[in-house]
Amino acid sequence: MTTVLDSRLLTDVLRDILSPYDLPPVEDVATRRQLARTLLSGRDNGSFDGLALAYAVVAYCASTEDGAAEVVGAVQNADVLVLDGARGGYLLVPCAQDQHVELARELHDRVGQDVWMAVAWASRRDLASARATAEDVLRIAQGRARGVYELRDVLADFAVLRQPHVAERLARMVEPVVAQQPLLDALRAFIAEDGNRAAAARRLDIHRSTLDHRLRLVERLTGCRPASPRALLTLSVALTAHSCPEVPLPH
Repeated sequence: MTTVLDSRLLTDVLRDILSPYDLPPVEDVATRRQLARTLLSGRDNGSFDGLALAYAVVAYCASTEDGAAEVVGAVQNADVLVLDGARGGYLLVPCAQDQHVELARELHDRVGQDVWMAVAWASRRDLASARATAEDVLRIAQGRARGVYELRDVLADFAVLRQPHVAERLARMVEPVVAQQPLLDALRAFIAEDGNRAAAARRLDIHRSTLDHRLRLVERLTGCRPASPRALLTLSVALTAHSCPEVPLPH
């Protein structure tokens, strides 16, 4: 599929999107970083003249520092506020609500596949909440394939993480499976293949009967039958609750 980036640089795309917003010409990196931190912390009292009324908040992290630097480098010539750290950070991109996901995907296409991104959109007064949402979505996304995620992609996991007592109970439930690598691999493959036994067995390069045996052990240990779509969702969320990492984002 042809994307905007096939014919134009990302900075050109951003310039067109941002042109209606009369952003202040803040050139100093430290000043721009502090402005981003202030907006994301919810301490904006409306005193910053010329800023946009709404932003896409893109939380990102990479496997390496070079990967994170590549994200910042891709937008360094655009009017985007950046709060960056060693392996992750936030981008504040002024845009309309119907543009935020496409913008993040264009950026991810530009920087390659070594990066996870989570994107949320909010008005200036709600940026602190959008930051918290993007951070939680990014935590969940790190257990999945690299790419761009928004809240609707991880709703069940997100809801559980926002209820610590539920997350703790699910994590304890799945702990016996996590402790046995063959069972954990079988369950993860089965989830990744949406409950397709044949595809999961191929993914693991094992016989289907071996997979079935391991899934029966998962059921015995957890009380959840992986063949049931509802139980499989529960097991998937339990794995997220057990192993959801902290993300390397600046504060």
